[in-house]
Amino acid sequence: MFSVLSVSRRKRTGTTESRTLPAGPLAAALALALLAALTAAVSWGSTSIPPGEVWGVVGRRLSGAAPRPGTDDLIVWQLRVPRALLAALVGAGLGVVGTAVQALVRNPLADPYLLGISNGASLGAVAAIVLGAGAGGVLGLGLSGAAFAGALATFGLVWAVARRGGGFAPLRLVLAGVAIGQFLSGFTSYLVLQAGDEQQTH
Repeated sequence: MFSVLSVSRRKRTGTTESRTLPAGPLAAALALALLAALTAAVSWGSTSIPPGEVWGVVGRRLSGAAPRPGTDDLIVWQLRVPRALLAALVGAGLGVVGTAVQALVRNPLADPYLLGISNGASLGAVAAIVLGAGAGGVLGLGLSGAAFAGALATFGLVWAVARRGGGFAPLRLVLAGVAIGQFLSGFTSYLVLQAGDEQQTH
């Protein structure tokens, strides 16, 4: 009877109760899941290595002990561990950037494609290839630097257009991103069509 009354009271008042997990246990669970995923990424491959051996190699390397003879140490420490850590770092970076973009636009569906950032990165990469800047690169970073510079410049342009008039509205930011992204996509196609080398076009 009490539960029915409480439910009806919540319906009348229009309030809803939301349950959230405590931050401490949630962080601990996610940390354990990350360690399990890293262990699986290092263990599985063309040569399967038991998880105990993986942690044994990592422990010996971190403690400064001499590695055991064999190929397991080479595979785990020099090949798979750097790749797994880099994958985790990139995934964390994408998660942070995605959250920042969604908070900025105030839309959970926002992504770099919607704001034209991906189109700017594509234009920077294509320009570096077609115009011959890939060898020297942008600030010595090569093709990746050109793509990053294009994405950063595009975001700055979209932000400047969205803030015209002294105000800022998330809808204006989205519309500016879509418009500028389509313009950059067309310019990217133009550069591809102007490339004289078939290898560059590919």
